[in-house]
Amino acid sequence: MATPTIPERRLMAAGLKKGSAWGTAVALGAGFGVLIEGDGGLNRSQPYIPANEADTPMALDGDLGQIDPVSFSIPFTWRHALSGLGISVASFFGTAGSPAALSNGYRHTFQWADEIYGNFITFAVEKLSKIWEVASAKPTALDLNIADGLFKGSLSFLGNTVIDNSAVNTSTQMDALTYANRATRAKFSTIQVKMNNQSAGDAYAETALEVSDLAIHYERPHDSPHKAGTSSIIEPAGNAHPIITIDLNFPRMNTTNNAYFTTDFIGEVEKKIVINIIGNLLGGAVYYETNLYFPRLRVVETEYTWDEVIPARIKLQAEEASANPTGMSYARPYLTMINDRSTDYLA
Repeated sequence: MATPTIPERRLMAAGLKKGSAWGTAVALGAGFGVLIEGDGGLNRSQPYIPANEADTPMALDGDLGQIDPVSFSIPFTWRHALSGLGISVASFFGTAGSPAALSNGYRHTFQWADEIYGNFITFAVEKLSKIWEVASAKPTALDLNIADGLFKGSLSFLGNTVIDNSAVNTSTQMDALTYANRATRAKFSTIQVKMNNQSAGDAYAETALEVSDLAIHYERPHDSPHKAGTSSIIEPAGNAHPIITIDLNFPRMNTTNNAYFTTDFIGEVEKKIVINIIGNLLGGAVYYETNLYFPRLRVVETEYTWDEVIPARIKLQAEEASANPTGMSYARPYLTMINDRSTDYLA
């Protein structure tokens, strides 16, 4: 639809696409729409620098400094058929590739790369009679959790600038946005969390844990420097080791999750986890599906709050395994999605 002239968010569109040169926007269009629930606090900030000098009772002059890094986090509901958001998630993990063809649909695999320099996106969102554009934004974090019975997410970015007069992304590009299958939201009722010892067999064969809530945090810390002769930041580079954690909440303390304290936390027994989410039927016997794999985890916190009914909580920190554990294809965290997209998310 045309860029709205009334300030109602439900009428606004947003899109993103993989960039090619930092600081230069790419044109959006068909296939690059994103179904988001907010713009993540998108804004532009520049410090005011007054001339505080002698013989100047009040500043006579001032300037706006370089543009601060544009930090924003866009909230969304996870879908097994991700369009533009899939590009961001793939860019954040670092490696995608051509999907594997199934009898119906395709299996995509996002692997955790050493670094993601060169991976960034152009983001644009409609406002009242305007289109706000971030020419280049680096994904720096992905948070996944449960809310309203759905598997929710938030992608965080560091961008170079925000403008509302782009010659690249106009109403033509925004009107052309399209989306992957909308009816593929991931539901809490179809999530299974399976865990066993890192040295044991396939975690997928384990009985699902009785989890009442979960939160997953992936982060790649980045710098955001300016250089002489430019008003905005250069492309951020990774400046610390990645951080990947899982929080699992259990409605009741029992003999199973009590062992996480004695055996796994105190005893430092390493674990592995697969989180499986089944969606709607895609075709034949194939379903839309998402799997999150964590080949090596260490229990770093446990909590058993003394409520009327005592619950349990554990926090695990991801590490790289020394080899691919049984049932997993890689030594670092990775994810797979089955959907109807036939092309590489990073192509």
